[in-house]
Amino acid sequence: MVNVCIASNNKNKIKQFREIFAEQKLEANLITASETGMKDFPPEDAGTFYGNSLIKASALHRHICSTSGACDFYVLADDSGVCVDALGGAPGVRSARFSGEHATDAMNNALLLEKLAGVENRTAYYMCAVTLITPEGRVMCTGGRVDGEIIDEPRGSDGFGYDPYFYIASLGRTFAELTSDVRNSMSHRGSALRKAVSLIVEDINAKKS
Repeated sequence: MVNVCIASNNKNKIKQFREIFAEQKLEANLITASETGMKDFPPEDAGTFYGNSLIKASALHRHICSTSGACDFYVLADDSGVCVDALGGAPGVRSARFSGEHATDAMNNALLLEKLAGVENRTAYYMCAVTLITPEGRVMCTGGRVDGEIIDEPRGSDGFGYDPYFYIASLGRTFAELTSDVRNSMSHRGSALRKAVSLIVEDINAKKS
């Protein structure tokens, strides 16, 4: 059994983390940041997805080591968002706060559509960066990307964030129209997390040899 702590209190992300770990069949004691007593993270002001994921992972790793007296958890943090080509990569790292610090998904999507009004090029991609910190403090990063386009009308009721507007032409569906299994198999976060799980397994095996 491996101990893993997720540097997030976002229930939708945590659900996807749990689904990926179950899919990869890694027996893990998976807990969230709030379960360690950590409620807030430092500002995510690095300017890149990788930088922001490192901020969260490092803060949680320090918290666990300072409060538990034993750094026996792998820490995982992700930062992700949608990047729209016609907007110069925006919302990007500000995807969750696109319309303000206390933005809702509806507010962010409304602003995105407002900025894309009359714009023909709707190509976009979802990006996810994951930072993994081992119990000993070794830092590793993985990433995932999926390409699509932004449509004007929401479709589907699953997923979260920009998913109802993020359309995959090859599937003829938005992310919000996919089942969680299909979405996890091809999503930016699913890809990055599977790589992170592989790194955990490699690290565990290296310690055994």
